[in-house]
Amino acid sequence: MEDFLLEIPDAPIEGERVVLRLLHEPDAEPLFAVIDESRNFLARHLPWPAGCRSVEDVAARIESWEMQAEMANGACWGIFERPQGSASAPALAGVIVLGWIQAAHLSASVSYWLGEKFTGRGLATEALRQLSRYAFAKLGLNRLEISASVANAESRAVATRAGFVQEGICREYERIHGHFEDHVRFSLLAKDL
Repeated sequence: MEDFLLEIPDAPIEGERVVLRLLHEPDAEPLFAVIDESRNFLARHLPWPAGCRSVEDVAARIESWEMQAEMANGACWGIFERPQGSASAPALAGVIVLGWIQAAHLSASVSYWLGEKFTGRGLATEALRQLSRYAFAKLGLNRLEISASVANAESRAVATRAGFVQEGICREYERIHGHFEDHVRFSLLAKDL
């Protein structure tokens, strides 16, 4: 589309308890630390933790996300939790990814995860709400989609709390640890907000 962005802006998305910031090479080490300390927790529902074994692996992922942002076809933001009542820097809690941006259809997919010690506090829900508003208002998108394993009740709850509507089940959508898992498909439209 001729009026669609040529690049995802590299500016923080500010929320009440969460700041979203595009990830860059200096974030590789702290992101790897979050992954490494939550490896078993993340591997329950995600296929990639086993292959993410070093800071260099994370740096390579960040580099690919940076290229996607430069081409406006996706981006990865770190989810940083603001400290409560403290002057310390926000803590990297996880990531939220806007992927597969389809400029012609003004649609994209969203995925997210948090390190285990950051779960249960509403951070992923706030991050998803922030990114959704940003995607509609600043990027001009019309539709966002989320796919979550039927076995991942926590991720499905985040999508629902953020206003996403369940559309259906995608049978044997993803292969995790040698078996296929069904996924629930959710969507949010700009007019839903």
